[in-house]
Amino acid sequence: MWTNLSRLQRRVRNRRLGNRRPALFSSLNSPAFTHSALGCVLLFLIIAMISNPPHHGMAFDRYVSHNATPVPAALRDDAMRVLLTRDGSIYFGNHRVASEDLPEQIRQRLQSGAQHRVFLLVDQRARFRDLSIVLDELRYARIWDVTFLTESTVIHKREMS
Repeated sequence: MWTNLSRLQRRVRNRRLGNRRPALFSSLNSPAFTHSALGCVLLFLIIAMISNPPHHGMAFDRYVSHNATPVPAALRDDAMRVLLTRDGSIYFGNHRVASEDLPEQIRQRLQSGAQHRVFLLVDQRARFRDLSIVLDELRYARIWDVTFLTESTVIHKREMS
């Protein structure tokens, strides 16, 4: 079909076909584009791996108390904080621990000079059974001074005129 075309007809056909191709993609260097796209993806992957994750990667709802008082000792660097989540996970400081390992970790911190007081943060949806296990382990470590850290509600009083 195309073999019987004259030279003029072939030139006209090639000119028409050439006008149909978009000029933007006709000169695209695909290996360079692929390498630059791969470099961008690799850069984003490295940034995502280096960035700090949110606190334990979970939602935590502190118990809200109407009679809470400020405890500035809980903000000290050497304060022992135990966190109990709603699924029963126990965190000592920033590390997840098993309940049977908690007394030994507390003893190690006491030997390094920490005060004999534990600050306990409990999720308001945590089970009492999990809380009683944590309290038993604290007693086993000979810690009797336990402070529950809660959020206080702010009550705005109306001014009387």
